[in-house]
Amino acid sequence: MAEISASAAAGTDWPRTLAAAVVCGILYYLVASPAANIAQSTTLAAIAWPAPTFMIALLWHKPAREWAPSLLAVFVAMMFVGDEDWLPVATDAGFALLNVAEIVACVLVGRRFVARDGQIDTLRRLSRFLLLLPLAVILVVAAIGATLAASAMHGDWWAEWRTLMVGNGLAILVLVPAFLAWARPARVQAGGDRVDLPSLLGVLTVVCALLASVTFDFSEEVLRVLLSLALAGAALYGGMRSAALTMSVSAVLAVLLTLYDLGPYRQDGLDSTWRLQIDLAGLAVLTFFIAVAVRERQALSARMEQMRRFESLGLMAGGIAHDFNNVLGAAGGYAELAHERLGPGSAAEAPLQEVLSAVSRGRELTEQILLAARRGDRQRAVLDLRAPVAEAVRLAIPLCRTGVTIEFTPPAQPLPVRAHPGQMTRVALNLVRNASQAARGKVTVSLHAGLAPSGALLVGDVPPEQAIWLEVADDGTGIAPEHMPRLFDPFFTTRGGPGGKGTGLGLAIVAGIATEHDGGVAVSSSPEGTRFCLLLPADAQAAAEFVPAAAPVIAQEQPVVQDALEAGEAGQPDAPLGNGECVFVVDDDRALRELCEDQLASLGFEPVGFDDPQEALAEFAVEPLAVDLLVTDLDMPQMQGDVLIAKVRALRADMPALLCSGNSRLDGLAAALAVPALPKPFDQAGLRRAIIAALRGKQKSKDREEES
Repeated sequence: MAEISASAAAGTDWPRTLAAAVVCGILYYLVASPAANIAQSTTLAAIAWPAPTFMIALLWHKPAREWAPSLLAVFVAMMFVGDEDWLPVATDAGFALLNVAEIVACVLVGRRFVARDGQIDTLRRLSRFLLLLPLAVILVVAAIGATLAASAMHGDWWAEWRTLMVGNGLAILVLVPAFLAWARPARVQAGGDRVDLPSLLGVLTVVCALLASVTFDFSEEVLRVLLSLALAGAALYGGMRSAALTMSVSAVLAVLLTLYDLGPYRQDGLDSTWRLQIDLAGLAVLTFFIAVAVRERQALSARMEQMRRFESLGLMAGGIAHDFNNVLGAAGGYAELAHERLGPGSAAEAPLQEVLSAVSRGRELTEQILLAARRGDRQRAVLDLRAPVAEAVRLAIPLCRTGVTIEFTPPAQPLPVRAHPGQMTRVALNLVRNASQAARGKVTVSLHAGLAPSGALLVGDVPPEQAIWLEVADDGTGIAPEHMPRLFDPFFTTRGGPGGKGTGLGLAIVAGIATEHDGGVAVSSSPEGTRFCLLLPADAQAAAEFVPAAAPVIAQEQPVVQDALEAGEAGQPDAPLGNGECVFVVDDDRALRELCEDQLASLGFEPVGFDDPQEALAEFAVEPLAVDLLVTDLDMPQMQGDVLIAKVRALRADMPALLCSGNSRLDGLAAALAVPALPKPFDQAGLRRAIIAALRGKQKSKDREEES
């Protein structure tokens, strides 16, 4: 779909299209005309001279508006072929139209139900191809052709149908996958040879086997065994490209030998050709299934290995994030306190500012590692994907180097998805920034909805059927083939030189967010540029819940830290919030607990610290009304912070509380408890805003009780 959209934008080069149609018509005539001069050609010409099959593969990759000249050329070519037989012109015109109808039907059905990009690379696509094109479409075409032939030549309808069904079906089955597979250049691995050795060996083997069957008069059984071994080897070691090429060569050569009364299938006339066609069809199905199954197994193995790497990183990141954030929080908090207590112009002011900046960078890096390790926030909301993408483009434009432009025209219709708004902005920004750094002059950003575009994913899964996807394309020099397997690995980067070094987490974060949202990332690259496609599943329920032009819905019962920004304390943001109120601080990290106590004291509260949540709960139970606020860490060995809040509220339902952590589960747990979430590390301003949100939540609860 991406290629078609790009072609539509560029317009059609009609002189070139017409010239190509003329060449195709001449080629079509040349490969179809020998059928008129070979005995029993009505049975075998469709496979020996594959005119419809190469035209099907050619039109498969062309936009529909460019089909007409090529189809007209096919009709004219078939009319010239018809001049070589004794049938009337009307019958020749009927068969010519049937040829055109067969091509159109196969292309339309194949593009719609099999693979729009022509890659028959999954068992699902292969099964659809086998059922729809060689069987369903050709069954109808053969029935129409048999009716024309029976009425023109007064022959047996069943015999004509069988001839057309088997001959044309075999041609579609064997040759169309070969043309489609070889229409795209193969990837050359790093340090690899450009010669496709499995294909070369497979072709040589089947040619030698068929020629040997003529020379040494092999039986049909021996030839089947030799062909099966050669085709299985090509499928196992060369994939679909080698399998399709080897199968097509063996089919065409076997039929040609039989037409000239050579080889083991020559003895019994039409009965032997029938057995040949059945054998070839069985070998083709077996070979293609082997090739696709092996490819899927290799892809699954690669994805499982990637998942193991990310799981290892996730376990490590999740394990150290809490302790690392505590270290950062203590360092940043004490630096902030020292900065406030020093007088203006102190010699220590600049070093302390550097410490605060380093803490901020450390916090950002920790968040990136968690996202790359699939440990990001799992909260989801229904949002219009146009908004975060537009925000990402707005942020990326000032960062582009001179001479690079970003083009983005959002679609007119909303694109509702169930996703994390911040993560969607981050993934879009990472893709756009990555493209702008690689582009020669232009980056194109686009949004689409509909059938999930086909194409091999490097990360994640293709959403079933309906999808919403973001495409980011650049006009750079492309990605080196040897870098593709490691493209989304954490800390892998190819940027070097002054100002060009990266953390190697940008695309790893993209992969992590995509998989967390049950989507995937597809990448296509060539010397003309690179295209990244982020696919997300279309959610019918999200579309029903989506309210256009409305802010994200946040339950009134769930205070959010950001709400305090509005309360902001219109008056004096540095004025004390408290007046000696008692605040319980529960954290097993001594440095961070004492820092929080100092910050609370400076805000006017009377903090009481506990390193054991069970001890804090026992003290709270003595006099619940004496405590005005609970500030607790989430991850503690004796008891989880969310459990502590729940037990405290069992004693006092309106108890305001704050939940603090560097864990990615923080937001979800805080929302479930209807308390503000305070991510670690935090500064005094962040603590102040969280306290305001917690106390406002308590005030709202009290107001509702008074109203009731």
